[in-house]
Amino acid sequence: MTDAAVTLGGPREAPPVLAASEARIAVDGVTAIARLTFTTTGDHVMIAGDPRALFAALTGVPVSSSGAASAPTDDDDAPQSGEAYVAAGALALAGHSVAEGAHVAVMGAAPLDPALPPRWTAEAYVAWGARLAGVSRWSAGDLARAALGRVGLGGARKKALGALSLPERRALVLAQAVVTGPEVLVAEAPLAGLTGAAAAFVLAAIAGATEGRRAVLSAARLDPGSPEGTLARGASYLVVLAGGEIAVEGPPGELFAAARVLSLTVLRNAGPLRAELLARGIDLRGGPVRFSAALPAGATSREILVAATVARAAVVEMVPVLG
Repeated sequence: MTDAAVTLGGPREAPPVLAASEARIAVDGVTAIARLTFTTTGDHVMIAGDPRALFAALTGVPVSSSGAASAPTDDDDAPQSGEAYVAAGALALAGHSVAEGAHVAVMGAAPLDPALPPRWTAEAYVAWGARLAGVSRWSAGDLARAALGRVGLGGARKKALGALSLPERRALVLAQAVVTGPEVLVAEAPLAGLTGAAAAFVLAAIAGATEGRRAVLSAARLDPGSPEGTLARGASYLVVLAGGEIAVEGPPGELFAAARVLSLTVLRNAGPLRAELLARGIDLRGGPVRFSAALPAGATSREILVAATVARAAVVEMVPVLG
C-alpha cells in the first residue's frame, strides 16, 4: 500500500520537448512538410537540415524568402514565404499543442536576425519584451538586466542596437526570448554564418540562455568541426529534415557515428536515381527536387555520383548535413 502511494504520488515525468504525430506543416496553404512523426528525448533538441517551416509554425514568425538561412528552396512547388501552421496531425512543445497555440505560454522565441529599432538600447529592447508579456515596468527593467547578463551583454545594456555587432544582436534576441523565464527556448539558427570568436561568443550566450531551461535549436548544416556541429553534438536529440521529411533522428552520438547524411538537389531522372541507389544500399528520401541520402558505413559520396551517371540523373547540388 505504501509503495503504491509512493508511485502514484511521485513526480510525473516531463513531456518530451518536441513531439509530432503525422504532423503536416503548410505555408500559406501549400504543404512544406508532408508528415512528421517523432518523439524527442532529453532537454536540448537540435533540428537540422531545412527546418524553416517547422520553426515558423513554432514561433509564429513567417517563413521568409530572403536571408542566408531562409533562402528559397530549389523546389518550384515549395512555398517560398508566408505563414506556417499545423494543417493536420499533432505537434506538441513540452506537451502543449502547437496547432491550438497552447505552446506559446511555455515558449520563448528567438527568431533569426529580426529587424531591430536602431536607436533603442539593449536594455530597453529586452525590457519591452517582458512588458509585452504583462510584466510591470519596474520589474521588466530588473528582468532585462538579468537576462542580458546571462548572455554576456551585461556591459552593453546601454548600447544602442544599431551599434551592436552581429554576434551581440544574436545574443540580444536570446536575452529577450528568456527574459520572462519560459520553460522552453526556441531559437532559429543562432550560429548561422558565424565562425571563430563570433561563434564562440554566441555559443556562450546559448549556454547562458539554456541553463536550467529546455530548448529547441536549429541549424542548416552540421559540418564536422563547425560551431553548429559542436552544438549539435552537445544536444540530447537530433532530427535532420531534408526534402520535407525526416532523414535521420536520434541521439547525436549514435547518429554521428552511424552514417553521413547528404542533401541533394536533383532536377532530372530522380526515379531512376532512387532505384540505382537502392540497389547500392542507399535510401534516397524526399522529393520531388530536394532529397536526402544516408550513406551506410564505408560508403562515400562517389557512390551517388556513379549512380547518377548510370541513371542519367541531373544532380546539381550535394551538400553534407551530418557526418
